[in-house]
Amino acid sequence: MDTYQGIAASPGYAAGPVHAIRQRAIVPVRRTVRVSEVPDEIKRFGKAVEKARSGLRELIDRLASELGPEGSDILSSQLMILDDEMVWDATLAVIRLERINAEAAFGRTMGELAARFLEIEDETFRERVNDLRDVEQRVLRGFEDSDRPHLVSPDIPSVISARNLTPSDTALLGRNNVLGFVMDEGGNTSHVAILARSIGVPAIVGLKGRAVALKSGSQVAIDGTDGRLVTDPDQEILEKFILLTRQQVVVNQKLEHLKDVPAVTPDGHRVEMMANIELPVEVEEALARGAEGIGLLRTEYLFFQHQTIPTEDDQVRVYSEIVRRMDGRPVIFRTLDVGGDKVSDYLGAKREYNPFLGWRGIRFSLANRLLFKTQIKAIHRAGASGRIKLMFPMVTGLEELREARQVVAEALEELAAQGLEHDPDVPVGIMIETPSAVLAADILAAECDFFSIGTNDLIQYTLAMDRGNSRVSYLYRPLHPAILRSIRMTVEAGHRAGIPVGLCGEMGSETRLAEVLLGLGLDEISLHGAALPKVKQVIRWTDFTEAQRLVDELLKLGTADDADRWLAEYIAERKRQRERGDHE
Repeated sequence: MDTYQGIAASPGYAAGPVHAIRQRAIVPVRRTVRVSEVPDEIKRFGKAVEKARSGLRELIDRLASELGPEGSDILSSQLMILDDEMVWDATLAVIRLERINAEAAFGRTMGELAARFLEIEDETFRERVNDLRDVEQRVLRGFEDSDRPHLVSPDIPSVISARNLTPSDTALLGRNNVLGFVMDEGGNTSHVAILARSIGVPAIVGLKGRAVALKSGSQVAIDGTDGRLVTDPDQEILEKFILLTRQQVVVNQKLEHLKDVPAVTPDGHRVEMMANIELPVEVEEALARGAEGIGLLRTEYLFFQHQTIPTEDDQVRVYSEIVRRMDGRPVIFRTLDVGGDKVSDYLGAKREYNPFLGWRGIRFSLANRLLFKTQIKAIHRAGASGRIKLMFPMVTGLEELREARQVVAEALEELAAQGLEHDPDVPVGIMIETPSAVLAADILAAECDFFSIGTNDLIQYTLAMDRGNSRVSYLYRPLHPAILRSIRMTVEAGHRAGIPVGLCGEMGSETRLAEVLLGLGLDEISLHGAALPKVKQVIRWTDFTEAQRLVDELLKLGTADDADRWLAEYIAERKRQRERGDHE
């Protein structure tokens, strides 16, 4: 029996046999064709694409029937790749100019597109290469005459193991006999992770070779909440995980009643519970978990799902649909947060030596004023469909905020002149994610309508560590005194200015930190939908005054280790108290 640590991608527990998927990747063989054969190769390419498109549409219909129309959004984006003029033009150009077969020409085109994404250092966008590979393999299979399935579903309830799975493969497997997923590649923002959360099964990714080493029929236990894989578990572990699975079902059932009740402490303090959203498919999960709105809508994916800049109308369609689906609940749009770590050449930026300290966030947007203004106009037009707010990322000082607000003013003037329906009174806020923003929070608060603390970047910038660097990842400590003080300073500055302060980083999804965030005085917590009910429950059974005392005690401690130990003991004692209360 061995235990391995991966990345928690979808919460929950499962134990059972492995169903190993070892897919055959098609590698096109290049061959030269005569000039007279070029038209036939172009026809072959068109037929293969149409075959791929037909299969994808069938899968989309199936996924929509299982998860609702929104559940098919991920795969619908692949249809856009198939129809992208860049893909077609580049492939046809290679066939004609180099006189090679269609398979090799298409493979070349997709390889070049994937290379662009692989240059992006942010993991969220590197994972989108999986979409391109999915489309590529689907089209390459379209050149084959065989219709035999390339993927076999398990006959009995099993844990799926693979190096990686494409979004369409995950959708193809669906809920049928799938207890969970374990994969060597990917992150918790990959499409597979999102789909796993949507269908409600646990998933662990980033196992670095452990998943592909598993053999079909071998027994495993997986903890998708903590990212833990146990191979060949003994009877005691199996029984423990079976019990955890049952307890999770019971907990989820108990928490269902929280969906429509507010996060109010016993002594009357109210916290808004919002959801972080990247893809439209996540909206329904957020609503099902009781989200009161979207506290962070990442808009980058719309720009990176295919290799052209979306027009204003393209953005309006996507944004408006999300706003409509939230049915009057607020949606906070974060403007394009890209830069040296996240951009493709078509957005006009190049790879940088140190992208996290380079041309990114609001700096990039202000330097690309037309692109920025177009997005702002699209967001305000989406405001005609419901309640929205506008938020700027990576603001370090008042100059950037003022310049960004000037762009908003220009955008509103143009919308009025064009007679386009829009919301002219959208609240404007900023993300607090740099030490300079924390130290200048009182100055910034005077000229914006709300704050949202982005703890992921705030932690790495404050502690001078790259959260993607494994050598210094141990320094990523949410309970570091500097982090707790920074959050408290920001909240106090916002409240003195009379504006609300929220938090939208990963700290919000950690149940163990719920009392801490409550005690820091946040007005709003935005988190992953799956974590929302548990965090809400903690808030509902904790007095605000007690949470404040908790934070006061943590702030007296000198190290993150001391704070972690103190908090663990506090949570354990609270659990004992609740259990005693239940028995009395």
